[in-house]
Amino acid sequence: MALSPALALLTQRSQRSRYFWLGLSMMFAVIYGSLALQQAFASDYVVQDDARQHIFWMQRFLDPALFPNDLIADYFQAAAPIGYEWLYRSLAMLGFTPDFVSKVLPFFLGVITVGYGFFLSLEIFPLPFAAFISAALLNQALWGSDEISSATPRAFLYPLLIAFLLYVLRQARWRGALVLVLQAIFYPPIILISVGVLVLRLAQWQKGRFRLSTDWHDYSVVAAGMALILALAFYTGNLAEFGSIVSRAEAQTMPEFQPGGRNAFFRPDMAFWLDGYPGRSGIFHRRTSIPVTSWVGLLLPWFLWSSAKTQTSLRQLVRPHVDLLGQLLVVSFGLFLLAHLLLFELHLPSRYTSHTIRVVLVLAAGMVWVFLFEALFQWGDRWSRSATTSGRSPQNHQLKRWVGKGFPLLFVATFFITTFFYYPLFLNNYPKTAYYDLADSGELYEFFQSQPQDSLIASLSNEASNIPSFAGRSVLVSQEHGLAYHTEYYRQFRQRVIDLLIAQYTDEPAVVAAFIQQYGVDFWLLDHHAFAPTYVSDSKWMRQFQPVADQATEQIAQGQVPIVSQAVQSCAVFERDRWTVLDANCVARSAQSAP
Repeated sequence: MALSPALALLTQRSQRSRYFWLGLSMMFAVIYGSLALQQAFASDYVVQDDARQHIFWMQRFLDPALFPNDLIADYFQAAAPIGYEWLYRSLAMLGFTPDFVSKVLPFFLGVITVGYGFFLSLEIFPLPFAAFISAALLNQALWGSDEISSATPRAFLYPLLIAFLLYVLRQARWRGALVLVLQAIFYPPIILISVGVLVLRLAQWQKGRFRLSTDWHDYSVVAAGMALILALAFYTGNLAEFGSIVSRAEAQTMPEFQPGGRNAFFRPDMAFWLDGYPGRSGIFHRRTSIPVTSWVGLLLPWFLWSSAKTQTSLRQLVRPHVDLLGQLLVVSFGLFLLAHLLLFELHLPSRYTSHTIRVVLVLAAGMVWVFLFEALFQWGDRWSRSATTSGRSPQNHQLKRWVGKGFPLLFVATFFITTFFYYPLFLNNYPKTAYYDLADSGELYEFFQSQPQDSLIASLSNEASNIPSFAGRSVLVSQEHGLAYHTEYYRQFRQRVIDLLIAQYTDEPAVVAAFIQQYGVDFWLLDHHAFAPTYVSDSKWMRQFQPVADQATEQIAQGQVPIVSQAVQSCAVFERDRWTVLDANCVARSAQSAP
């Protein structure tokens, strides 16, 4: 059956058509990335949520004297993949600060990912129009959550995965091998998916049965990937000093991994397997947005199954490469189950499914929308032709022909306008970059910046999570840095929080003085309501540290006046409505002189 003129125009396969739709795809990528840049540079004190963990320590590249003997900085530096650290270090040598790089890099990662997504779609279904739809949906998905904007190792997942899949389909083996190396040094979990896909593709369906590939080049790339995985498995790097990875049995006994905990993972209902809280254990991750228009990709198997029964030409264009989508899902779900089985050796199970499902759906949706448009235009053509055979008046004939020709065009136009222009407006805070604008805390950061570089700040305030990023000074503990995945790191971290809770709320002078001396604390940052009866009990994070959290709440409720509270008036060196900063040496002297 011939295509209608309108659909034929949309589904041209010429080189000019390819350039047009590619250009339009890149235009949307630039627009969305620019919106993210506006958020990133909204003020001098803007930080991305995960950057507070993975970027702050890189200030050492500019000044090695920063964060001396800092447990938190040492841990996150040790956890950084070698390629990721090398990239930031190299750019720092060229004069680009890590903070600047972390805000600009997502723009380029987004553009690169959309470009690769466009060409990957073409390899599966060689229609530039369909590739544009997939690329546009991918673009929306990327900026619908904060993976790309984080500029952390996770931000490299999409460009490296999609580039690898493209090179696999093009049989560009050496380029694919190079991408495998980049995956290993930038975001190691993704190489497991890539190698799994390579292994599955060694088995080819020919003449009604599976046959193994006879091309030794295929096996050489698989061997290279396996070698990289083994190298990663045996290489512990600097993380060895921070202890072993927490086991399932250990995690099940820790409040940090229970609902409401800092690393919440376990829960008793089915959501544990679907979206988990906050998305670490389930198939989907709550922060991994999938555009509503991408879910039509679920119809792709039906369209492919029914293609043998239809006379339409577009469905016949789908190449055998489409089996890559199924292979990607099989590997992802296999690794998802393996990650649960080996918890937490492969880190978080959701990392293996939530992102690949996203990629599969946007690629499938590009094809399905074209098939739906084709069906709509065919319906319109049939409706228009039926007008000439009906016995109705000429006016009804004209109306029927107009509806048959005009309605499909109106629908497609409406689809484009709502999907690519208005859809993001209905989403909250889009693009969702998880940037925090903390300009109102600028005076506090400037105060700490003026203090000696080896200063150590003790605080239970949420603001402690931001001080390393903006002030370049060490904190004893903070909620953001309280990850419990490595036993020795978290043993020390947890003990610090417990000691700080005890010292901040005790009325025993010797305990306060001993705490300051033991950790070498220089400043004590207090929220304005730090001694309110519900300050500790209202904090999910502080409630993890029992029984001292309940003891602190009880002490305040009973009217005890902590030593630190008594020292506020005489030891304050910085005061604003929200915070008070105490000189820790002054607090120690006050404690020693207390009766």
